[in-house]
Amino acid sequence: MVHDRIVEQEHLGEADRPREAQPQKADLSARLERLQVGHPSSPYRDDGTRKPPPPDLSKYELPLPDESDQPVEEPARIGPDGSWAWKDSRLTPEASRAADQGLASRCDAEGRDADGNYSDRGLTPAMRRVEAQLECGSLVEGTEKFALKEPDRFKEKLAELIRDEPDKPVEQLVDEIHDGIRYTFVSNRDDYVRIMNQASVILKDNGFELGVRKNTWGNDEYKGVNTRWRDHESGCRFEVQFHTHESWQVKQATHSAYTRIHDTRTPPAERERLRAYQCEISSSLMLPPGWEGIKDYRKEGW
Repeated sequence: MVHDRIVEQEHLGEADRPREAQPQKADLSARLERLQVGHPSSPYRDDGTRKPPPPDLSKYELPLPDESDQPVEEPARIGPDGSWAWKDSRLTPEASRAADQGLASRCDAEGRDADGNYSDRGLTPAMRRVEAQLECGSLVEGTEKFALKEPDRFKEKLAELIRDEPDKPVEQLVDEIHDGIRYTFVSNRDDYVRIMNQASVILKDNGFELGVRKNTWGNDEYKGVNTRWRDHESGCRFEVQFHTHESWQVKQATHSAYTRIHDTRTPPAERERLRAYQCEISSSLMLPPGWEGIKDYRKEGW
């Protein structure tokens, strides 16, 4: 389960809202009420019953310890010999160079040029074409901004893999970092299984190889489906997550807790409290119909 970013939410009181915002919100609600039953944005299900509201995340605000209690995230240190160090992670000069090569290959595979512009080639333009073929649902906002894993977090992940499997060649471990490039599709809960299956078929039809599918809707802390693919043109592995709008919102709200749970500097008692928080907020989610039918899958060699 990989989570690499957080969206901070603000909750304004009615007295704090701009005067013009209330009519706009009321107008939007009225227009949604007029949508045909069955429309993805309609507040009603196909049978005419009203869909439940999304979870109110303000009820799950986490009381964080004082900032002075948190370890300061210092910048990475590059040694004169090319070694790399960040937090409690270390890479030898050789491993750091292998990570740099892996990052460069992923930057090229993702598709943007040196000026940050896209053409038709690359994974991000391909994901946009997949998005355009879906009956409903979409890539999350900020897809281009967050498609690539940050360099220091990429190297941190490599350091973890080296600690877990020190006998493996470092180049093989670099190849196995599946979330160096990652995308997320979101859809309404009632459309979720259908849209996930449709997107997967389109990805396969476009030559991408499915390596792993993991259904975690039954998990207490994290709910969704994570898949791993290989781009045969570049050889790079990449990750595609599938969420409902609500589960994506919860994932973003719990990202800070997830990061601290997996920081080895976090005290055990604090880690347990954070896990309990993740369980509490995830328990508010309504599961998409048919989620049990999504089978886990792992291709040999993945």
